[in-house]
Amino acid sequence: MKETYLTYIIMNLSDENQDSPVLSGFTHLADSTDPLHILMSLTNLITAATLVLCTLKLGNLDQNDTISQLPLVITLSITLAMLVGLIIEYLVKGNKELVREIRSKIKYFQVVIFFWMWSLWGLNRMNYFDLSEWSFMILISVTLLTAFFILGVYHRIKLGRTKINGSSLLNRVKSSTKKIPTILTGAEIEEIRLTSTQINNQLLILVGSITMGFLAALLLNIVNLDSGLIASFTTSIISIDVALLFSNIVSRQKNHN
Repeated sequence: MKETYLTYIIMNLSDENQDSPVLSGFTHLADSTDPLHILMSLTNLITAATLVLCTLKLGNLDQNDTISQLPLVITLSITLAMLVGLIIEYLVKGNKELVREIRSKIKYFQVVIFFWMWSLWGLNRMNYFDLSEWSFMILISVTLLTAFFILGVYHRIKLGRTKINGSSLLNRVKSSTKKIPTILTGAEIEEIRLTSTQINNQLLILVGSITMGFLAALLLNIVNLDSGLIASFTTSIISIDVALLFSNIVSRQKNHN
């Protein structure tokens, strides 16, 4: 009876995911039951908000003729492209073919965003322009983008080491995003989701331990928040901790529904 019920669940999962459930360009599932997908969505929203704020600030600096127009033009272009992409994907979310086409371009644009956010952080640190008003938002965005890319690479490595019926799960995932996709089985989809959850939980424990140790160091006056480096480290650790916890909670709720 138990085996029959399990088979029924797996068949349903397979039937419900005739369209590839994997986000093209990445290896996690494109739904809110996968913590990596939630982390990516949260990172994109925070980064988009940061880019909008930086664009407005750079616009004010440009009006005062205190900076070159190039950073403003680049930031404005990336901001508009990102906002348009997010809005269009939300509006056409019912059209799976169109959504897949949009998502196929995401992996390249994510790299552009990643490097430009790091550039804004570096230029601000070197006082090329003054974005100190939103420097904490830039730091949070850079931290989350970096954490997501590291987790994404680790996720691919884990899937590459996972064998199902003699085939690498990573290769199965890659073939599922092609024009003539391979249909992932329910067991494979669950393995992808389980791997994401395990990675999320492992990092959450690690970051939580670092946070507790850091709080203990503050209480014992071993470190001082007046230091710019310590303050930046604190912001980064807390942002990762909160983002991972949020992703974990939402994915669990969606899995229970």
